[in-house]
Amino acid sequence: MRGKPKIRVLFMNEHMFEMFRLLGESIREKGLAKPALLCLVLASMLAFSCGGNKNELRIEAQLDYPGDSVDVMTVDYGSTTVDRKRYALEDGHLDLTLPLEKPTSVSIRVPGDYYHYGIGFPGVPGEKVVVWGSFDDYTVNGSRFYQDYAAISDMLKPGYVKLGKMREDFENLYKELVKDREKNADRLKAEKERYHTEYEAVNRDLKQKVYDFVAAHPDQDASVSLLNSIDPNQMEDVVASLNPKVANGRMKPVIDALRKQAENERIRQEAVESIKEGIEAPDFTLPDIEGKSFTLSSMRGKWVILDFWGSWCGWCIKGIPDMKKYYEKYAGKFEIVGIDCRDTQEKWKAAVEKYELPWLHVYNADADGTPDKYAIPGYPTKIIIDPDGNINKILVGESEEFYKYLDTLFGE
Repeated sequence: MRGKPKIRVLFMNEHMFEMFRLLGESIREKGLAKPALLCLVLASMLAFSCGGNKNELRIEAQLDYPGDSVDVMTVDYGSTTVDRKRYALEDGHLDLTLPLEKPTSVSIRVPGDYYHYGIGFPGVPGEKVVVWGSFDDYTVNGSRFYQDYAAISDMLKPGYVKLGKMREDFENLYKELVKDREKNADRLKAEKERYHTEYEAVNRDLKQKVYDFVAAHPDQDASVSLLNSIDPNQMEDVVASLNPKVANGRMKPVIDALRKQAENERIRQEAVESIKEGIEAPDFTLPDIEGKSFTLSSMRGKWVILDFWGSWCGWCIKGIPDMKKYYEKYAGKFEIVGIDCRDTQEKWKAAVEKYELPWLHVYNADADGTPDKYAIPGYPTKIIIDPDGNINKILVGESEEFYKYLDTLFGE
């Protein structure tokens, strides 16, 4: 005898109801394609009830975006080393399984756009994130972690969009003004000061919102993803306020990395006041390109130029021909130590080989904090150290001033 058919009932909690309300608004306001949205709804329902493989993150997105591809950028918390890969879209749809061994910062970006923050969220292994909307007006939801994170995303999104627009506007203006740097010197200075003042005002507001959110939600894993926006001098107090289950759970690697980052930032803040021409250069030990330890103090008795650079830095690459020319011009009179920052070791070594850089090279992992010891404000930065180990000159950016100064020091 056949049994009665089984009826399975799906119970929806408040988070699910909220998500479906938002999806409905997306259909009405953003005109997202209904077939695609239906698939996203079904995928989102599954995201509530099941997680993924513990070593991967499932990303599903329906984007109001005309392009045929997007970049997915990942950065380990506490790091500045970026991994950026391109993925194809099909009618605005992205379905991606991202291998992850630990929580990582993830963002979906327009290819080639380095100004805007894109659609950012924490990547947590074993979870599924569902995204829909445009790059300026989007919603993040998904499995339980992302249900909690949705409130954070809504809180941060307006500020990030505003900061991205400010950065784009300033960069476009800067490119125009530097075409005649001498004529526009005063305006360049004024515009830089205005930009930094306005940028910091928005940033301070975001940091306060972050601090308040973490204080109000110490029992959510999602709160940990905000610690990279906490004032470094508040870090230890904020970490101490977290629920022990959160502080010692799956987000602990993030907490450890960001505490180290905060420590390096405190070092950098102190260095901003102390690093100046005439003082003894802070010593450091970093691995060279063969994996051997290099210590700066081993160069005492020689003129040394520290070149803080990276393969990702356009101005650093642009300056390489002149660097090589002057290294040969004054051969034996000084040594260059290239300090690679924000690269993977693979990209660093490939760049040294590609551009045939003949001087010494060392690699700075983010945890080493060497740029923080020198309060490096941007890239490239060149620091000239005299034979006694003291800072002789600090030059930020790629300009003729550096090479004219070398002629003054070492010319006949």
